[in-house]
Amino acid sequence: MKVLAVTLNPSIDKTMVVPNFRPGRVIRVSETYAYPSGKGVNVARVLFRLDVPVICLGFAGGHFGRFLTDGLTQEGIEHDFTTIAEETRLNLTIRDPKTDTEFHLIEPGPKVSEEDWQRFVDTYKSHLNDASWVVLCGSLPPGAPIDAYAQIIAIAREKNISCALDTSGETLRKGVEAKPKLIKPNKQELAELVGNQLDSDEKLQSAIFKIHELGVEIIVVSLGKEGAIGSDGKDLWKAKPPKVKVVNTIGSGDALLGGLIFALLKEMPFEEAIKFAVATGTANALVDGPGYIDLKDLHEIWSLTSVRKL
Repeated sequence: MKVLAVTLNPSIDKTMVVPNFRPGRVIRVSETYAYPSGKGVNVARVLFRLDVPVICLGFAGGHFGRFLTDGLTQEGIEHDFTTIAEETRLNLTIRDPKTDTEFHLIEPGPKVSEEDWQRFVDTYKSHLNDASWVVLCGSLPPGAPIDAYAQIIAIAREKNISCALDTSGETLRKGVEAKPKLIKPNKQELAELVGNQLDSDEKLQSAIFKIHELGVEIIVVSLGKEGAIGSDGKDLWKAKPPKVKVVNTIGSGDALLGGLIFALLKEMPFEEAIKFAVATGTANALVDGPGYIDLKDLHEIWSLTSVRKL
């Protein structure tokens, strides 16, 4: 059984390292990295490193689409992307190691047609009989239906396959209406979902249980370097990682979700699953590139991550 990692709007993530970055002059780049990416692709990369069978689905087109699929093939990650006419997007990060700052330039992505969408749905359905989980991540490309994730979740629910959803805004709202088993918003995304500022622990906990009432079984709220809060509808747990020297911030939330899916597949106790997920997200910050976790780092961080019941 495989995890289906759905990334409808994947990308090539390019990082340029620019010491003393200053706009308005000739800018010299000291290092450049480019990776096949997108939130679900990053989740898949983590699962692959944890020896979980996984396949990437979504849309890919043009030169960057071939870079995406060729790169995943070279990494050994299975994929079955739906080919489209327009170019897969390129997202650019400028990192200044002197000031420890980053600038992120995010493209909207290629437009997909109704025919493209239907071809994707057909491909998705063809893989469901061999699925243990469906993980749905990231933004929607222009032209995709606003309830795209809700449609995908509904199809999986007909076969009693659990879905995890990691997106934002109206896309998240529509997806939650389809009752995925798990969602992983950050604090701001959860605030937008419930329409309330979460400026206290009480408000945050209230928001989590409000989403449980809508039919979502597991909610994990990522808190950046502070870790995450997780709820299974019974208990709330907060896991906090040790302090680490951050090399890269891209993909840490995706790595957290990958670690969480692994832990749930391994049937870890929920509090241990949250702890492992946070450790996985933190391990991602130690390496350049999204999802390229080192297992030795992961297990060391896992042993140092604290977890407590709220």
